[in-house]
Amino acid sequence: MANDTALILAGHGSMRKPDASRTIYLHAARIRERGIFAQVREGFLKETPALEDVLTEVGAPKVRLVPFMASKGYVTDQILPAKIARNGSTIVTEPVGAHPLIRKTIQAKLSTFLEAGDATLLIVGHGTKKRPDSADQIRTLAAALPEAAKAVFLEQEPLLKDWRRIAAGKTVVVVPFLMSGGLHGTRDIPTLLGLDPDDPGLAGLEESEKPAGPLTLAGRKVYLFRPLGYEPVMTEIIIERALET
Repeated sequence: MANDTALILAGHGSMRKPDASRTIYLHAARIRERGIFAQVREGFLKETPALEDVLTEVGAPKVRLVPFMASKGYVTDQILPAKIARNGSTIVTEPVGAHPLIRKTIQAKLSTFLEAGDATLLIVGHGTKKRPDSADQIRTLAAALPEAAKAVFLEQEPLLKDWRRIAAGKTVVVVPFLMSGGLHGTRDIPTLLGLDPDDPGLAGLEESEKPAGPLTLAGRKVYLFRPLGYEPVMTEIIIERALET
């Protein structure tokens, strides 16, 4: 128990697609029900409730701000520390996506495909041309998986849209290394694969632990998992992050 500690789950959020914050509210509700922390709050950079407002409202002696983000980068290293500069009792933890359980979770999801052989596994990160080194974590993750795993990105090389050239296997398994669905998870990734985001075969993907598919594209069978942020293990990772500091 951490009755003297408030947990703030921090995310990007989106004014264009409020559903982008769905995973944060999902995990926050699960943690709140368990009564571990004095308070559990959600705070965002691009939607309400704004992180700055949440920081002024929490009243616990200790505050742990857990970035619900895939990897370390400009936001975790610069923006969030600046937000808490005047809150001496607040500590920013490591982001959830950097936790060791992530690799084990992906391996478990892919085990069936690995046993079958002849599959290429695409771990899809956001990436950014402004700070390409932020993609190193996903490259390291892919390298720790079987040789068939490749790291690809939405906004830097190698690009997901070039998957036909990158993936050699007859079966292609796509795992979005994203913490929320949002526009990237629900629209961009299917489109870049060559799928119609409104395809009935993708309906209910975010609620299912199983992938959509097989979907036939370019003569290959394609399976698409929901973004990792929906996985139940994320609840445990958030709690562990908040308690480890």
